[in-house]
Amino acid sequence: MRQRYVASLATVAFLLVLLALFRRHLRDLSEIARTYSGFYPYLADHPEVLYRYHPPDNFASNNTSSLHHQTPKIIHQIYLQESHHHDSTLAAYTPAISSCQTLHPTWTHHLWTTANATTFLKLHYPPLLDPYTAYAQSIQRANILRYALLHHHGGVYLDLDITCLTPLDPLLHLPFLTPAAHPAGVNNAFILAKPGHALLTRVLEGVRERDLRWGLPYVENMLTTGCMFFSNRWMEYARGLAVTRTEGQDGVFVLADGEGGLAKQMLRGKVRTPLFEHGGASSWHGWDAGAIVWVGAHYYACGAVVMGVWMVVAVAWVFAWRAVRRRREGWSLAGQSWEKRCDVERV
Repeated sequence: MRQRYVASLATVAFLLVLLALFRRHLRDLSEIARTYSGFYPYLADHPEVLYRYHPPDNFASNNTSSLHHQTPKIIHQIYLQESHHHDSTLAAYTPAISSCQTLHPTWTHHLWTTANATTFLKLHYPPLLDPYTAYAQSIQRANILRYALLHHHGGVYLDLDITCLTPLDPLLHLPFLTPAAHPAGVNNAFILAKPGHALLTRVLEGVRERDLRWGLPYVENMLTTGCMFFSNRWMEYARGLAVTRTEGQDGVFVLADGEGGLAKQMLRGKVRTPLFEHGGASSWHGWDAGAIVWVGAHYYACGAVVMGVWMVVAVAWVFAWRAVRRRREGWSLAGQSWEKRCDVERV
């Protein structure tokens, strides 16, 4: 009985230690669950968040020339070299970059590289410099940099593999716009934002607190700086807007088609949308990304396998527990028999 009590205490203590060590990881996982379960219900309850974009053949529907431009005419793109051997890689993106410059001749175009990005953060966001330089992956740095650039300058951020198909001027009256992501949340390959938007303030404030180690490069990027981190902050902010609804708050919008659908505007893999052609380069994806994507494509089968393994483990544990219990009962009966025999011999 005493051994069982000590084992129970040790188990509880071990679980409490694990909970203390990984409490922030559990918090982030719970945020993902809330985003996945709440994103589409939120849009259903707040259809005004959907920006219904109409293609150029119906340009009158997008004619916003009389509206005040909240977002400046700036395009930001990022190319962070891991080494000088990769300098030639930028040439692969020249056609996509040129397409956006051609369609926006009056806009300012900034290409941010390792040198001027570090200088920008030192000057305007020194608290972000330490996590920025400490990240293991350049994609993590590119993610944080795009949020800081839009917060400071405003404008439009575009991934290098995005080809522009139509001018973005009709969108400049919006304070914040992103396409949706699959299976839920928002994408950070294209972000339009006015300077100092409150959502970006919240995003930048959460950088240090979410700088955790996850073991897998793809997961670590997604949860520390990437689309999942971005989507969680978006979901928190959007829910706050729905609760307070005070005048003057910075709104957010999700890019949709004319009927309010999201899929046709998603920058998911290699795809052509009404606004862009997305190359789907995903140059930062490693081996774990392929595995996770495969699991996502076969989640029913993977779920069945996991449930089957858990059931086998549970049944094995029950049989093992019963065997141990029977053995202990046998020892107990043997002990009682021995005590009785000793009592008889004493008599």
